[in-house]
Amino acid sequence: MIGDMEGTSLRLLDLEFDPHVRSMSVSGQRTVLDRRSWSVFAALAKRLGECVSKEELLRAAWPHQLVHENSLAKAISKLRRTISGSGLEIVAAYGVGYILREAARDQAPALENEEPVGPARSVAKSIRSRCSTSAVVVAALLVILSAVGITGAFAPAQRAVPIRTAPPLTHDAPNAVATILWVDDHPSNNRLEIAAFKQHRIAVHLAGSTEDALKLVAMNRYALLISDLGRGDDRLAGLRMIEAMQDRRMMVPVIIYTMRPKDRAGQEAQRRMVTAAGAIDLAVTPQEVRAKVLKRLAPSTEAQGEAAVGLGQAEHRTD
Repeated sequence: MIGDMEGTSLRLLDLEFDPHVRSMSVSGQRTVLDRRSWSVFAALAKRLGECVSKEELLRAAWPHQLVHENSLAKAISKLRRTISGSGLEIVAAYGVGYILREAARDQAPALENEEPVGPARSVAKSIRSRCSTSAVVVAALLVILSAVGITGAFAPAQRAVPIRTAPPLTHDAPNAVATILWVDDHPSNNRLEIAAFKQHRIAVHLAGSTEDALKLVAMNRYALLISDLGRGDDRLAGLRMIEAMQDRRMMVPVIIYTMRPKDRAGQEAQRRMVTAAGAIDLAVTPQEVRAKVLKRLAPSTEAQGEAAVGLGQAEHRTD
């Protein structure tokens, strides 16, 4: 699995790399890595087939520095693009770290934001047990790297370096009691409701499409998601988004906010359809969506009283 040395180049499956100049080649496509990305690769290669924690990778690439995990994520993304097609892949162990392993046969490459569900230890153990790369390959790689004098890149840190001693900066108010995601291709229609939520210290993030919403849900923790039912030519875009979230095990409660059909039969059919899709509730007026959100996230007497008054003055939503 590891070919013979050719000058200063080494080979691991179909990945040829030169540690002296930090270059990698796959199918003749050569990429020169920056020092940080190479250090991450070196730390992963040292423990091929095993989970390497994020803290270890951060110490390897950014010694004695305080950096956020976003820097590591960018390096991993660059490495994934570089080794694509080489027979190797980098998979994420959610809440733990990353694993460099032989790509599974007849299986699509790992998604950029793919994160297995379940307790972190169980996930890491499960991924390690599925990895087909043997300990012999790991030993052989280390022998070759030692022969060219780059084992120093794999040396463990001499002392523990604190990483991220403060929480990351965000754009939300520090006193926010909750954060919600509002998905609507016409966000200006909801500006009054959004302003009302912010008065009750509920931060609001906006997304104009299902694609953007899925990316934001993957990155942030939301207490609630509000979505329109239809976007553009897709009159059921909100329900398809819920299905996509369920496929990715994104467990965020969703309220569908849309127009109400004129006849009672249509209204009942709409409610059944929204409930069957997995939404927790349906709102059809500005006052109703405000009341239902405040009841869940800001259940103070003042908030509920305001919401109740609004319901008595409800007007149907117009998209």
